[in-house]
Amino acid sequence: MPVYNSAKFLREAIESILQQTFTDFEFLIIDDGSSDASVAIVKSYADPRIRFYQNEENMGISPTLNKGIELAAAPYIARMDADDISYPDRLQKQYLYLQAHSNYAMVSSLVRVVSEDGQLIRQDIFDSAYFYYNLTFICWIYHPTVMYRTAAVKEVGMYTEAYSEDFELFWQLSRRHKIYNLPEVLLDYRQTNQSLHQVLKKDEYAQAQHAQLLRNIRYYTGAHYTIPESYLECLQHNFEPLRAEQSIGSVLACIHELDRISNFMLAKENPNRDVTAMKKAAMYKRRFIIKTFAHSFPRYKRIILLLRAGELKYIFKTAQKRLGVKLS
Repeated sequence: MPVYNSAKFLREAIESILQQTFTDFEFLIIDDGSSDASVAIVKSYADPRIRFYQNEENMGISPTLNKGIELAAAPYIARMDADDISYPDRLQKQYLYLQAHSNYAMVSSLVRVVSEDGQLIRQDIFDSAYFYYNLTFICWIYHPTVMYRTAAVKEVGMYTEAYSEDFELFWQLSRRHKIYNLPEVLLDYRQTNQSLHQVLKKDEYAQAQHAQLLRNIRYYTGAHYTIPESYLECLQHNFEPLRAEQSIGSVLACIHELDRISNFMLAKENPNRDVTAMKKAAMYKRRFIIKTFAHSFPRYKRIILLLRAGELKYIFKTAQKRLGVKLS
């Protein structure tokens, strides 16, 4: 668990680990140059499982995480952040999963996204079968939920990016190893005004993800593949640049590129390659994008878009809801 000026939530995060039903672990806590009461809070605990280290200066998240990996003595590492709350059976369930599935390198879980005062913001329901496909475009995996094999993480070079470091690591792991997401909530993920990727370093993380997305796509399509910036943004579900064009043709062209990318992905061998699941994931992503733009267009444009995109079933379903009758 890396710590940087986390005093407000740190005690709750630490105790959520110390109170785990699985008890045979070392708890590596690394302070990255905090100027608040974080160090004093960590030092107030006498639990012998805690191994506390302090960086001489602020190193940043990736070097601090890599330091933790190098210090770790166990074959499995569970990530934790200093403002989140792990549920009591989190480590037990993830440990048992990796023990039972030797061909998997990482397991994660669902989360409750909560506010600073613990109020529910949302709870995403993600199907693990679709993680491999979607990890090309968007990081569905919440960093503090993962448990991974130490050897596998070292094999792919550990954390190599200053920003969007988790997205990069998970993508690299999924190229060589199987990954899985437990279909249950095992952590409360807290959104705060100190969140690096959402507030303090939002632009840096966005740029890093943009570069990673293009690299990920080219892994399947080839190094010379090009795609408009607005399409890239759309594939990461930032729809504003493409919506601003108000062009049916542009949306359809973007969908065409998504279909091309999906076909390249289906043809690429991978430990996580499940053709049926990938086709479903591609269909859901395609339909989500089309529906999003359809709702933002005037009615006549909406119908044209849906017709040209081949979404006749959606037109019929919409008509049924409005008319209150069943069409066949």
